[in-house]
Amino acid sequence: MSMELWIFSDKQLSSIAEWQVAINSEGYPLRLSDEKPFDQLKGFLPSHLRAELTGFECYHDDAAELINANPDVKFDRKWKYVLGFRWLGSKEAELLAAWMAGTAYARATEGVVFDDQEGKFRSAAQASEVVRDIESWVK
Repeated sequence: MSMELWIFSDKQLSSIAEWQVAINSEGYPLRLSDEKPFDQLKGFLPSHLRAELTGFECYHDDAAELINANPDVKFDRKWKYVLGFRWLGSKEAELLAAWMAGTAYARATEGVVFDDQEGKFRSAAQASEVVRDIESWVK
């Protein structure tokens, strides 16, 4: 089963390098591949979590379309951008990598994290707590 997370924001980062700076600022041991330009992300984004090769799917989704397609979700506003993350639920390293990357992206863009599994919005600070929780049981 695949899992999803979306980062809603009104601004975007301009490059993988800028995103990596945000990840490093969080202190996360995650290194994103910079083989593709940020604006061309569509599909699997390889990364290294500590020394392990892992990754997650990453998409520039259409914010308006996603908001309109989910009338049961209480959006606090019409966001301009959304970055979608998808990974296999059975892959713990992918789970952790996606949450780390998403949390850093949300903080850097002053956005929010929407956890599809729980149907819940989180601030970047709240998402950081989720990352810590995941780290405590993923080795």
